[in-house]
Amino acid sequence: MIQVTDLTGRTRHAPRVELGPVSFSLDAGGSYALVGAPADGVDLLLAILAGTIAPRKGAVSVREAAPTPSASVAYAPYTPDLPAVLDVDDFLRLASRIRGEAETSSPEDRLGVLGVAPLARRRIGSLTFEESRTVALVEALTSRADLLLLADPLVELDPRAVSHVPTALAARAQGGTTLVLTTASRHDAQALCRDWLLFERGKLTLRTADDDEWMPVPTAAGARLFIRSEGARYLLAELAGDPTFQTVQADGAELVVTGRDPVVMATAVATAARRANAELDVLRFDPLEPGGRDR
Repeated sequence: MIQVTDLTGRTRHAPRVELGPVSFSLDAGGSYALVGAPADGVDLLLAILAGTIAPRKGAVSVREAAPTPSASVAYAPYTPDLPAVLDVDDFLRLASRIRGEAETSSPEDRLGVLGVAPLARRRIGSLTFEESRTVALVEALTSRADLLLLADPLVELDPRAVSHVPTALAARAQGGTTLVLTTASRHDAQALCRDWLLFERGKLTLRTADDDEWMPVPTAAGARLFIRSEGARYLLAELAGDPTFQTVQADGAELVVTGRDPVVMATAVATAARRANAELDVLRFDPLEPGGRDR
């Protein structure tokens, strides 16, 4: 289904992300999580599989052909690109026509899969970022595409949608659809997918072999993250209310936060920095041992 050999990639714009070289294969009909933060290259890899970004080197094939946008592939990137002038229901109808699919369900019913039927009559340009992500995810999940490429399908959605996503993904997987999604959480990877591939700094460092060989989630007490940013006080305001972090401390341009999952922490810091318009200068993790004190 998907074959990747000595693949390398690089983002076109800042922040610069380097991927690879990586090699792996994914079988048709499986459900796979690419686990890591955006800086680890998972979103870049998903875009390469979707055919929207070309690899630098190496080979990648989807159904024994170079990846290219097509009706049989539904790609929902982290930042959706939807036509702002259309109403949501008109967009869903248009998307079906472009895919060559008969409209067997109303837009309201399709949106109802994620519990957001009231969005049908909203203008896309009036939606929040979370609502736009939800609409894009609905279009992918309720399409007839047999390959779904989904970026962080549990993150920054309409709150009504989050609890419905696992059920919708499971239904598609049971129907034989191939699922490839990104997530920064190993817990979510285990809950949503049968197989997962762990990426760190653009390298593939671990993958599960089958259902019986799950790598256990680390039981360490967590990690301490050191951050330096000239916009530290604005960043502090964003981080202080985030339940990802157990503690948040500031000293001038330096911040120290603690939490359980360093990958999730890194993603949360990147999101907070974007919201605070703060540039990050230094990031460093230290593990916290079980039973140990935060020194």
